[in-house]
Amino acid sequence: MLDDQTTAASSPTAWPAAYPQGYAVVDVETTGLARDDRIISAAVYRLDARGEVEDHWYTLVNPERDPGPVWIHGLTSDALDGAPLFQDIADEFSARLDGRVLVAHNAVFDWQMIAREYARAGRVAPVSQRLCTIVLSKELDLPLPNHKLESLAAPGSQSHSSDKTLPRTD
Repeated sequence: MLDDQTTAASSPTAWPAAYPQGYAVVDVETTGLARDDRIISAAVYRLDARGEVEDHWYTLVNPERDPGPVWIHGLTSDALDGAPLFQDIADEFSARLDGRVLVAHNAVFDWQMIAREYARAGRVAPVSQRLCTIVLSKELDLPLPNHKLESLAAPGSQSHSSDKTLPRTD
């Protein structure tokens, strides 16, 4: 007689302790690219360890200065007037980043801007690991025309496979 394996097959597998417990997929818009430029909007999608979306959050941030290249990000001074200051959203932003791997397209740039904003607020950003989708797409040698976000996100780009395994984030 055959044993019923349905229950065993549908029970969740324990997630290895060495793997990340979740991800914070982040995008920030800024007044520019320099060290003294400011964040003008922040978005975070929180994912669990298996990549399932838990929630998302978006906020405008008043940079207390000219918004910079409006033709790139579309955020005018009028749109940012009355938005919270970074120090006003720092706690919420921290709660969304804490204990997670920060994932971003050009993660070094986003991380540097986030870290500078926290430093201006007299705090430290709660991020100890980063994963850059540009670096990852290059490491996986994806068959794409380039490594721009629009190419990675284009319909059909997910269907390409690679023999390489994902690099560890620890």
